[in-house]
Amino acid sequence: MDAEELPGESPHVDEEEVWIWKNGLVVRTKSQIEVLTKKVEIFNCSIEKIDSRSGYLKDMLDLNTELTGYFSSITDNVNIRDLFDFLTICFCEYDHFFKENQEQIFLNEEEKNVLLPIAYDIVFNDIKSILDFIDNNTGNYS
Repeated sequence: MDAEELPGESPHVDEEEVWIWKNGLVVRTKSQIEVLTKKVEIFNCSIEKIDSRSGYLKDMLDLNTELTGYFSSITDNVNIRDLFDFLTICFCEYDHFFKENQEQIFLNEEEKNVLLPIAYDIVFNDIKSILDFIDNNTGNYS
């Protein structure tokens, strides 16, 4: 036993290793990401159909493109810490975006009745669900 190691203490595990999943958790996370990607693509099509000149909708399309681009770069070995950090940032950006543009969104019937429900579902159901899943399945590692 190492002089610095205490009895009952688990051997040193590389901190990065616990954040890289290679089994069923990856499959579940990837299926959640696939659902989210499809919803974001539908959302983008809906934004384009509305053909609004709102600058904030262009910003939303840019954020959606960043999200789907990140997802398409994920490999079999998902670094779950990076994914969690990225989704947390996206969640905060979407939330801030809604609060900042709420008045404008509610003034336009199509944005309020078509886009807002899709966006809400993406952020507060899908992204939050993935974050909760990651949190619930990595809590023992921290």
